[in-house]
Amino acid sequence: MKRWSVLVGCFLGMSIASPAILLIPLGLFMKAVTAEFAWSRTDFAIIISVASICNALVMPLAGFLVDRFGARRVALVGTVLGCGSYMCLSLIHSFPAFVAITAMSVAFGNLASYPAFLFLTQRWFDKHLGLAFAITSSGLAVGTGAFSYLISQNIALNGWREAFLVAGATALAIGLVNLAVFVRDNNGPIPESERRAEKSQLEVIGMTLREAMATRDFWLYSLAFVLVLFGVVGASVHLPAMLSDWGASANQIAGIIAAGSAGSLFGRLFGGALLDHLHTRTVAGIFLTCQLVGFLMLLDGLHWALAASFLIGATQGAEIDILGYLISRRFGKLAYARILGSAFSVTLLGAIIGPFVLGMVFDKSGSYRTALMLFPILPVAAFGLLCLSAKSPDQPQRVIAPEAT
Repeated sequence: MKRWSVLVGCFLGMSIASPAILLIPLGLFMKAVTAEFAWSRTDFAIIISVASICNALVMPLAGFLVDRFGARRVALVGTVLGCGSYMCLSLIHSFPAFVAITAMSVAFGNLASYPAFLFLTQRWFDKHLGLAFAITSSGLAVGTGAFSYLISQNIALNGWREAFLVAGATALAIGLVNLAVFVRDNNGPIPESERRAEKSQLEVIGMTLREAMATRDFWLYSLAFVLVLFGVVGASVHLPAMLSDWGASANQIAGIIAAGSAGSLFGRLFGGALLDHLHTRTVAGIFLTCQLVGFLMLLDGLHWALAASFLIGATQGAEIDILGYLISRRFGKLAYARILGSAFSVTLLGAIIGPFVLGMVFDKSGSYRTALMLFPILPVAAFGLLCLSAKSPDQPQRVIAPEAT
């Protein structure tokens, strides 16, 4: 039963990770912050892009630290420093300070994010790895929904500065209790009930980071998800402002954003469960179709925005499960955190460029329509790249004995 309590810890850890409390809900601050400082939406998108660059740079380092020192120790440092710098955003009075502290919060916070908690998940689970990934990553969807509500209410009632302070303190409290009670490293073999084969008992199988990066599949996976994140993150960041421009009320905006969070939760749970039963490429095709349909719906404006938000959210929810599962099955467990962190840092190019491009399109044309007309191409191209990868991802090569617990 210990592995299930650790899984609860992974769920809670992802619910307060920097994507849940900062990167994804950051669009909620756009109108209030730009109005106070007279910044353009391109200026605000630059903040998001710089934060995403720091996110990308930190991911491989976080993976190395997790493989070297263990997930629990690294997550503790990330939780304290990430939440502390997040609360400091309530004190800023200039554009450079906002950029710097946001980047710092993302950089520190991601030490307690995907590399740490997906690493823990695949160290405790194998037979039910897809479901375990689903439960872990669903914490991000639950956290995003809960913190988006908390942030929006505080912005409306007390202003954006109070929102940063309250959300950061709440995340810090949850994170410290979680690390003390639930999160535990596993330096030994996978629990017997989770072993798919006898070799799981005594061996760790996989490639080194250098070996993985020398394969074509590493780059096909990474580039496919660059395209996915370009569209998903670009649309998600600008969606609150987009809806406001279309005449949506504050309650409508909150409901549509909540639908995206619900879709993300659905994508994480349903996608992870499917991964244990269907080919990874089939699962990817299902959710990329959801993304395609969601982008087409956004072209119709406010009328289909609720359904579009749900479908795009579902893709955003499933993408990390699919990428994490592909890497675990294709490259093994030997250097999992380093390989995942490196691949995810490449995919974050999409998250860096997407919001900036949409902000620039809006500032030049006064509308998001041109960008939205091109977005349906992205999931089609991403699926094409995945189809070029090896048909079966079960190809780890190196075998070493793990440490005894």
